[in-house]
Amino acid sequence: MIQGLKRAMCVSTLAVACAISGAVAADTTADENAILEIWSTYSAARVAGDAETWLSLWDSDGKRMAPGMPAAGFEKFSQVIPTVFAQSQPPSMSIVADEVVVMGDWAFSSGNFKVGKIVDGKFLTIFRRQDDGSWRIYRDAFNMNTE
Repeated sequence: MIQGLKRAMCVSTLAVACAISGAVAADTTADENAILEIWSTYSAARVAGDAETWLSLWDSDGKRMAPGMPAAGFEKFSQVIPTVFAQSQPPSMSIVADEVVVMGDWAFSSGNFKVGKIVDGKFLTIFRRQDDGSWRIYRDAFNMNTE
């Protein structure tokens, strides 16, 4: 009888663990898809010159680490981005995330990007979950593969 009880408890514990694991996997997939959607919106906004939408993808404590420049916090770069976007819109931009890893309220993504036919590079970006459950760019570091 005790043996049967132990088996039943083991089976129940395993079933609960599998159910929790499945729920976490579903949530992780939704989070990964949300981050991939950010990349789609990011590139579309950049090509359209839509600074407002592009800036809405950033955490208010975000930091951008562009090549050859000091890191800039959101408060600083959000002041110049509208002018930059108004002066120059690339003909195309694609972002390919090779990985998206979600760890609770934090995630990172890395991959490659192309801007027009000339610029290609790589990125590593950290995302932070917002109070409403959405994701925003918290840190973004990138560089070009060409000179």
